[in-house]
Amino acid sequence: MKWFRNFANGFNGWRGGKWARYLVSGLIVGLLVAVLIEIGLAWGYIWYLMHPDCPDEKPAIQAPAIEIWLQTSEGAQLRAWYSPTQNGAVIITLGGLEGALGERQPPVRFLSERGFGVLQIDSRACAMPPLPVTLGAREAEDVAAALDYLQGQRGVEWIGVFGYSMGGAGAIRAAAKYPEIAAVVAEGGYFNLGDDIVETDGEPFWRRIFLYAIAGSFWLQSGENPWGISPIDDLPAINPRPVLLIYGEQEAASGRAEAQYSAALEPRYLWIVPGGDHGRNYQQEPREFEQRVLHFFEEALLK
Repeated sequence: MKWFRNFANGFNGWRGGKWARYLVSGLIVGLLVAVLIEIGLAWGYIWYLMHPDCPDEKPAIQAPAIEIWLQTSEGAQLRAWYSPTQNGAVIITLGGLEGALGERQPPVRFLSERGFGVLQIDSRACAMPPLPVTLGAREAEDVAAALDYLQGQRGVEWIGVFGYSMGGAGAIRAAAKYPEIAAVVAEGGYFNLGDDIVETDGEPFWRRIFLYAIAGSFWLQSGENPWGISPIDDLPAINPRPVLLIYGEQEAASGRAEAQYSAALEPRYLWIVPGGDHGRNYQQEPREFEQRVLHFFEEALLK
């Protein structure tokens, strides 16, 4: 603390007068308090994101779909909804904070109607016991439990993955890790979690402190380095399996859609939905959305 004593001695000898010293002291204390408040707000914000309430409503399950429970690597039971395949292919779906169960994003009804099996994974907040939501980090590892389940199901020959938002990032990361996944559709995911959080171009100083506090809070609470959660760096590892990236026109720049497309290796596809935005792409172009996703999976898994 020698540096602090030197600073204090120099400060006490300052000739600006008693009231001036009080003013400077007050400013310093005020700055420290403001920084602590920002850190506290960032910590609370991340805690809220990682511990959302499990949705109260339980989606109606229509035959032939069945409710199943997957055993995660963390020893918890994670709820899912499985509709058996009629064509030999199954699509694992990953959603946002609330999971992919029922009618939540990404849409899957059109896949089932064309004979695809679908395994929709619920939010980790609904696991038994509840697990923290890690914004696509450990959600990618949960795909391993889905793969284990599907390996024991009759008629399953090919497996694809379809993710939305943080589930889109998780889909890319899971495919890079598990070669059993033969095709990937990722909609609206971030490119690198750390860089996505702390995009500070043009931001004022206090905003920058807050954003870095958010990234640090996530690291401390999850144990995952947000800069290590990087779909844009995972994309090359998926080759030679095909990837379809979907972004709305209003979210393509922030999601680095073009950069992710460039990072992926052939076969790769990018669809930027005209007028689309995060969570609104299917509503903007429902018919074309279904046609593009169906064509992609049929070409990748059934030909």
